[in-house]
Amino acid sequence: MIYFIYISSIALAVFYFLLISYFFLGWLKLVFQSKKYNHLSANNQFSYSIVIAVRNEEKNILQCLQSIIEQNYPKENFEIIIVDDGSTDNTSEVVKAFCVKNYTFNIQQIFSALNQKKSSITLAISKAKNEFIVLTDADCTRKNKWLGAINNFINQTNCKMIYAPVRFKAKNIFEKMQALEFAGLVGIGAASIELKNPNMCSAANLIFEKLAFDEIDGYTDNLHIASGDDEFLLHKIFKLYPNQVKFLLNYDAMVSTSANTTMHELAEQRKRWVSKATKYENRYITLILTMAYLFNCSILVNFFVGFYDIRFLSLLAFQLGLKFIAEFIFLSQVTKHLKQFHLMVLLPITELMHIFYVIYIGIAGTFGNYTWKGRNIKNT
Repeated sequence: MIYFIYISSIALAVFYFLLISYFFLGWLKLVFQSKKYNHLSANNQFSYSIVIAVRNEEKNILQCLQSIIEQNYPKENFEIIIVDDGSTDNTSEVVKAFCVKNYTFNIQQIFSALNQKKSSITLAISKAKNEFIVLTDADCTRKNKWLGAINNFINQTNCKMIYAPVRFKAKNIFEKMQALEFAGLVGIGAASIELKNPNMCSAANLIFEKLAFDEIDGYTDNLHIASGDDEFLLHKIFKLYPNQVKFLLNYDAMVSTSANTTMHELAEQRKRWVSKATKYENRYITLILTMAYLFNCSILVNFFVGFYDIRFLSLLAFQLGLKFIAEFIFLSQVTKHLKQFHLMVLLPITELMHIFYVIYIGIAGTFGNYTWKGRNIKNT
């Protein structure tokens, strides 16, 4: 048994190191490719329907909408559709007042009685008039070149889908640790798209052709899963158009979103994200998630076994060393391009906390239920 733990721990550590190295190479390839796109001008100004599904967002929605109407892009070339997914606060009143005040913009508020985000987004898309759909969240803000940067990229690449960068706004150490971890997730998602093995993305900044959404029948085959309004869509469009799904590495195209303010909020959010881990059609994604999870478990096992057998403390040091080296190299590059390199000072403590957090969330997200926007969601 001891030899099995020893050998499997080494194998898992090597696997994890090679996995992060693989993503690092994908990131370098992405950086190289992005240099030829970001300095060219657009030939055509496409039209965009910006869809925001909201539920109880009265505190955030104004900043989001204000940052959209301040775009340095012709207002006749975009519309905003806010679909209210059963808010119980004053969100609808706040949005209505904003629409009245900014009547020269094409903004509409619609209401969904379906109590499900994917269904609400589908309803909004059915009412969209423009050729490209832009999904974003109510707590997201952006600079005024956001839509222009997206438009330039579509002109240059003829993409059917674009995943654009997202970063967490962070004030205190807890939020900064989340921001560092999330930067890693964005980096992995970006690199995997560049390597033609897409795994994750975020609906906080996701752009796709409306026609492509209709071609894949939208969320038809995964409506029963509460989360995944971003990743399932990514996988389906990529399957149909593998060369026309890309990550847009451009700071102007970035949106900023809020980090969680409490441990409870963080746990519920990540349980929601993890809840779809066993639902992917592509088993490659489930495999790498499982192997990464087992690697973190093996670190914890070796920590406790080390109290009884000192050899396992050296094994623990080997594992932590490989993990730190791989993640430091990868995250250094990702945070540099997201202009969050200052977060790297928190890497040592974030890594240690991350081990316990991954183990707990992996179990709770797979087998437990979670709360989202005031609704209790059963993991099916």
